Amino acid sequence: MNTSEKKAFFEVITKTGELYDKTIKLERVSVYWDALSHRAIDDIRLAINKHIQDAERGRFFPLPADISHQLPKELNAWLSANEAWAACPKDETQSSAMCDEMSQALFIAQDLIDSGDMIAARMAFLENYNRLIEAAKSEGRKPNWFPSYGSGKESRFKADRETIDRKNLALPRGEWLEIPDLQSTEQIEFKDLLKLEEKHNPEEKEKSRKAYSVGMGDIKNILKK
Repeated sequence: MNTSEKKAFFEVITKTGELYDKTIKLERVSVYWDALSHRAIDDIRLAINKHIQDAERGRFFPLPADISHQLPKELNAWLSANEAWAACPKDETQSSAMCDEMSQALFIAQDLIDSGDMIAARMAFLENYNRLIEAAKSEGRKPNWFPSYGSGKESRFKADRETIDRKNLALPRGEWLEIPDLQSTEQIEFKDLLKLEEKHNPEEKEKSRKAYSVGMGDIKNILKK
């Protein structure tokens, strides 16, 4: 949920309280918001409805844990630190699906990569990537995926597919973006793969256009801004 949905969330909790003959104070709603704001408001409504119908738990006004118990399991949209390190391009010929946290951690490790000290580079990357994603999770943010293109064209389509796959992990299944099959050896442009996403969210159009041109050589310049 975002802050604009606080009113809707407040109404859901207070109306649930009415069902249980309880008056819910604003302070209590704030506790529920802090515990559940990372989930979608529609999922919260469905979870409370399931709780009410539960023969055992439903006899009592739901605690945040009761609502969480009824929520659909979240897909983990984040790569582990080791997965992220393995996926990162290590030279300017490679292409890969990247998120902002991977780019920032790679930037910190880049001098060590350039010097050939891959063990120290990996340790620096893991430490900083873990710190960055913990901060993102605490703020309820999902990874922002984009393709990072290297000079070698062979891996670009793979980077496009990985980007869409990873974007889908943060979306409800009914909103998953379609990935076309590679019909020829010609490169399918990433902007064409994102048409469906841009239709759902026009504000992403400009972000996608900028992400399309991002390559390994651009990462340092982006992070310096």
